[in-house]
Amino acid sequence: MADYMDEGVARDLASIALEKLAAGTVDRRSVLKALGALGFVGTAEGLLAGTASAASGKLVLANFGGPEIPAFQKAFCEPFTKATGMEVVIDGSGPRNALIKAAVEAHAVAWDVCDTATIATIINGRGGVLQPMDYKIVDKAKVMPGFALEHGVANYTYSYVLAFDKKRFPQPPRNWADFWDRKKFPGMRTMAKTPTGQLEAAALAAGVPRDKIYPLDLEVAIKKIKEIKNDVIFWENGQQCMQMFRDREVVMGNIWHHRAAPLLAELKGDAFGWIWTDGNLNASAWNIPKGNPAGTEAAMKFVASTQDPAQQVVLFQMVGSGPSNPAAHAMIPAEMRYGDPGQPDNFKAQILNDGQWWADNQAKATDMWLDAISG
Repeated sequence: MADYMDEGVARDLASIALEKLAAGTVDRRSVLKALGALGFVGTAEGLLAGTASAASGKLVLANFGGPEIPAFQKAFCEPFTKATGMEVVIDGSGPRNALIKAAVEAHAVAWDVCDTATIATIINGRGGVLQPMDYKIVDKAKVMPGFALEHGVANYTYSYVLAFDKKRFPQPPRNWADFWDRKKFPGMRTMAKTPTGQLEAAALAAGVPRDKIYPLDLEVAIKKIKEIKNDVIFWENGQQCMQMFRDREVVMGNIWHHRAAPLLAELKGDAFGWIWTDGNLNASAWNIPKGNPAGTEAAMKFVASTQDPAQQVVLFQMVGSGPSNPAAHAMIPAEMRYGDPGQPDNFKAQILNDGQWWADNQAKATDMWLDAISG
């Protein structure tokens, strides 16, 4: 957010701008300029562009863009349109929490269904801006345990995993304690600049047992990350962490599994690898803003349609996002199953991210993490 402005202040200012647009007292250009100054540049453009699509009776799906746009189109949107006749438009500018809330408060919602992390879904659900998930339409039996939330339901899974350069280490690291062992495994590492999945790795490296990870002991984890921060390059996006491995700038990394999978294919098995051991398993979730233009029922029916296991396999094959429907795992081709976080052996090896803990502690954990890695 621009100049690290307090999110509550930014959301309130964004809400005022959207209210004025809805009332017709300011023009679109002025609102874009105002929201851009608040750090909502791409998201604001997508949100306002979605207004026209929503007004025409189309369902507008918001995600974070990139390769997920054609993947979502193929896996989810085309089948829904074929079945219902309702066109689905994808806005890939990013459904950020603060702007979802601002749009709902200003009665200027343009998105019908949003793809956000489970943590973000829990936070906005508590904030009163999301519709409760209608489990008479959406099927709880078609989602992995732990990922059917009050205000959202998992659409795909992803994990933070330990990746490594095989050429540097014929005997690969076995766990996060090895990731911290710079004598046995010398060289630069990479970790995410955001704390989710990183603090858990630090706690495990510090000796916290798997079944005692949550609630996270922030003091223990922060103390542990300080031990290696000078040997870590912190990545801000998935493409950046991939390039570090291509350039052999790092020897290990805590990265998303769906970034590790294409690296494995690109660099080949004798040059790159990753392990699922103590990976941090997360899910993204569909959620529906209150006041969505297409109506709650249409949005819920779209969400329900995406639970089809064959559609989720298409998404996995295109971008590596793991299915959230347990029935889909057996449908994945055998040669691709290693890359699916929900396969039985892979699932057992990991730790399920505690979205409720993160929703309660995200602000504090993020502040402590950023202070530790930048200080």
